[in-house]
Amino acid sequence: MSDYFRRPRRGQSFLGLLLVLLVLALLTAYAAPKVNLTRYRSDAMARRATLVVAAAARVALYQRVRVVVRVDSAGKRLSTLIDRNGNGRRDAGEPETWTALDADTEIVDPPRSLPGPAASTNLVVFRQSAGAAGDFVLYLTSDSAAPSAWRAVHVGRRSALVTLWRFDGTRWSRGRA
Repeated sequence: MSDYFRRPRRGQSFLGLLLVLLVLALLTAYAAPKVNLTRYRSDAMARRATLVVAAAARVALYQRVRVVVRVDSAGKRLSTLIDRNGNGRRDAGEPETWTALDADTEIVDPPRSLPGPAASTNLVVFRQSAGAAGDFVLYLTSDSAAPSAWRAVHVGRRSALVTLWRFDGTRWSRGRA
């Protein structure tokens, strides 16, 4: 039994384990890239706006009614009005839904517009015949000082196709919604 206590034990010491964890923590802190949360916030708010606009286009198509989407820049929200009589205003019996965007969302003009024809930036009307009354672009950002934070939600006039665009500081490119 005395030989058991004299033999060296195999395994790791607690101090050695702490040293290895310290080295790994230092390497991770040094080598890990900095995460740009602004980009993710911008993507999230643009996806929310894209979903609201795309849902309005679907309602117009499937329910065979005109749907008006208005932008309230000051309130940072979108209005969806089912315009049953087609007069462009809310009347009794016509539901209107307000969707608030994130608190840090800014709806302003971008440093550079999307390529193509000029488009409305405050209103889009979806017709019953699967089209929009005109081109529409909504420019959003979560940080106006960061060019990579700019997003655009575009609606084509003929097809009412809703697309998301990202700005990289020099040019716009299509993104996935």
